[in-house]
Amino acid sequence: MPNHSAIEITNEFLARRNSSTRPQQMFLQKLAYIANGWNLLINEHRLIYETAQAWDNGPVYFALWRHVKDWGYGGDHYMLTKPFGGEPIKADLLPEEKDVIDHVWKRYGKYNAATLSKMTHQPGTPWAKAYLERGRNAELYDRDIVDHFKQLALAGRKREAGVA
Repeated sequence: MPNHSAIEITNEFLARRNSSTRPQQMFLQKLAYIANGWNLLINEHRLIYETAQAWDNGPVYFALWRHVKDWGYGGDHYMLTKPFGGEPIKADLLPEEKDVIDHVWKRYGKYNAATLSKMTHQPGTPWAKAYLERGRNAELYDRDIVDHFKQLALAGRKREAGVA
């Protein structure tokens, strides 16, 4: 199954931004995590091959964190670029993966980093299970992520149907 680095998926969101400000890493981390979660549920495979870890402010992809810390942003839209040459790092997405990223951007791209962080580390979330049961920096399990995003989908359907 095709899957991508967190850096590649983050650039998909950066390319969709219409802002001249440098993005917060926490904002990008949460969008990547949310996209991976929806893709796991909808397309039944990971979008991101790295495993998210339970850090203090929610799920984090260490490779993405490290890349931003070491190399920062560059070029248009503050893209993540190759360390030498400055070329943006790109994903070769399947159409159904692009659909998930588009959905996540439309649904979650309007929130700030703090709001996304609060969403991803509520009680009962995959982050909470990893952090509280196995400790700081524990890996989040795919089965917990799928279960969580299934609950989100069901809750969304109930809201759309007007069921409390």
